[in-house]
Amino acid sequence: MNKLRVTFAGAFCLSVFCQFGALAQDACDEACQAARKAQDPLADVRAIMTDNTISFGTADEQTGYGFQIQPVYSIPTEYGFNFIARGILPVVGVHNGAAFPKLGPDQIGGTGYTWGLSDIMLQGFLVPQIENLPFKVGFGPQVSLRSRTDDVVGGPGWGAGLGGVIFGFAGDLSYGALVAHHWGEDNFNLTTVQPIAMYNLDLFGGSYVGYNNSVTYNWTAKAGDRWQVPVGLTVGKTFVLDGGYAVDASLGGYALAARPEGGADAQLKFGLSVFFP
Repeated sequence: MNKLRVTFAGAFCLSVFCQFGALAQDACDEACQAARKAQDPLADVRAIMTDNTISFGTADEQTGYGFQIQPVYSIPTEYGFNFIARGILPVVGVHNGAAFPKLGPDQIGGTGYTWGLSDIMLQGFLVPQIENLPFKVGFGPQVSLRSRTDDVVGGPGWGAGLGGVIFGFAGDLSYGALVAHHWGEDNFNLTTVQPIAMYNLDLFGGSYVGYNNSVTYNWTAKAGDRWQVPVGLTVGKTFVLDGGYAVDASLGGYALAARPEGGADAQLKFGLSVFFP
């Protein structure tokens, strides 16, 4: 009897949660809907996104630069799932002695600043179309290509890994996380967790504030240098344009609660993304 009560209570709570999410979705205007798509890694969109970081206080108090262009294309299927293809093209500018965990366990070599294209990442997520759930899930492989223009800015090289995403909405809150692990050349062995928690504001249509950054753990770095943990906030707004287009702009500031030797003390994050009809 107790198990039956627990099962009934759980089903009732899930039903209420789903209905609440559906009502919140219905109350969301066009700008709000566009903002939610911009925040959702599993949304059915076609877009060119950017994720850019200026890192302060790296080796010898230098500044590091990381710019990512991320084309995204969602492909609906007739087999009960969507397929989301995502590319990450990283361009970096780093000073010797700096540590960029996504580029590997070692500090950047060379002399002075080095600029170049790092190693390209390709990701694919299968997103099952499951009704009456307050969240979506996606999972799939990722591969890296040895596309570096200079070994100094090289990342995983040829490599592969797995990634998973969970994402949902509860009223004005968007929440979820992307978790991935990647293996590559030269003992590249990196776990990335990207928590996403955004509160959508009524003050300006399509505006939001919250957290969106990557926590990394470098398995082959020396003890004490494995974690990078940014703490801060991001604000942004999505603009709806004619013809079904939208543009999302965001700006964030983060301090590093944990960082490797030569890693940044603080980060300035900014992004500009264009969504196509």
